[in-house]
Amino acid sequence: MPEILPSLFAADIMNLQQACKDLETEGFKKLHVDMMDGQFVPYIAFGTEQIKQVKQAVNMELDVHLMVKNPEQKIAGLIEMGAEMISVHIESTPHIRFVLEEIKKGGRKAGVVLNPGTDTSLIKPLLNTIDYVLLMSINPGRSNQKFIEETIDRIKEVNELIGSRNIEIEVDGSVNASTAKKCIDAGASIIVIGSYLFADNQQNFSLLKQLEEERELKEQ
Repeated sequence: MPEILPSLFAADIMNLQQACKDLETEGFKKLHVDMMDGQFVPYIAFGTEQIKQVKQAVNMELDVHLMVKNPEQKIAGLIEMGAEMISVHIESTPHIRFVLEEIKKGGRKAGVVLNPGTDTSLIKPLLNTIDYVLLMSINPGRSNQKFIEETIDRIKEVNELIGSRNIEIEVDGSVNASTAKKCIDAGASIIVIGSYLFADNQQNFSLLKQLEEERELKEQ
């Protein structure tokens, strides 16, 4: 059954606490949180201290997506404050295996992130280390983009590389109910939803829940 993860970056910055409460009420179990440093990507969002406050305020697991240079400097703090999932861009450090191993040593799930222009084959040396692959379906850290349709083929490519390993595929970037279905059908099991969810929480949430239920019935 696929998981739908709301992206906190798309929520109203002036009402984050209420947004988190509303998401919990709707039954979400995990929350996707972007950390941006203004260097690896153009924007700045959610530092370690802010993520710690979010963790203390919610009863949801946190999926932290590091869009930062030198991510090895952030791992210890994120582990200490309790983030359950931590993903790192393969382009962000020459020490990607070391960073992923540090996440695993801390008892957290480790994910590797691929930008739209990054060759999926680069995950091959990491397949025995990672728990999930996060495929960006837009260019990260930039607003008002369209879902990149080639992402569907990239999901299939990653699925083939994973083979029988217990590794999940996550997709993030301008996903709506229609593209979410395509991603799930191609093999993704974690879908990050941002603006689409918060634009009309109730109606769009219902559509997303329907996707989860349909997929569950297919798997029975």
